[in-house]
Amino acid sequence: MKSKQALFESDLFTPEEFELLLPVCDKAHSDSANLDAIIEMLVLSGRSLPHAMMMVIPEAWQGNDMMENDKKSFYEYHASLMEPWDGPASICFTDGEVVGATLDRNGLRPSRYCLTSDDKLVMASEAGALPVDESKVILKGRLQPGKMFVADLAQGRIISDEELKEEICSRQPYRQWLDKNKIHAMAG
Repeated sequence: MKSKQALFESDLFTPEEFELLLPVCDKAHSDSANLDAIIEMLVLSGRSLPHAMMMVIPEAWQGNDMMENDKKSFYEYHASLMEPWDGPASICFTDGEVVGATLDRNGLRPSRYCLTSDDKLVMASEAGALPVDESKVILKGRLQPGKMFVADLAQGRIISDEELKEEICSRQPYRQWLDKNKIHAMAG
């Protein structure tokens, strides 16, 4: 992150004001605190929380010929901006309207979920972490490596990993931007 800070620029801050914001990450803080700081910076810069989570904890996309072009382009573009956070973890997140979790791309930590008919959502490392009346379970499963589970509280629904990522990855012309910059890099 320290190497990327040299590239920060914005019309909203003078260079002196930018200095007050830095460092984003600090060795004196825990890995979790630094991860929070990075995600907060990305969200406050205008990205949605799921978008920021996809940037920081991407799916395994390199060499994946089965992945859709828009999604692969999203990850390739953002790889130029951010190094992936590859700690083995299931990361839960919320902004008050969206609550969710994402699993690292290696899938080294378990992350199980359960939704009941009385609108209780449980996400834990193990099935049975909390007592749940099985007769009320309407959805349960295991979060897969690199996937995201999101409940949109404002909409009152769970958004699938596929729907969420398709919407985020198609917002901008990431492939065009990549191709344009490769052409400029060759011409320069």
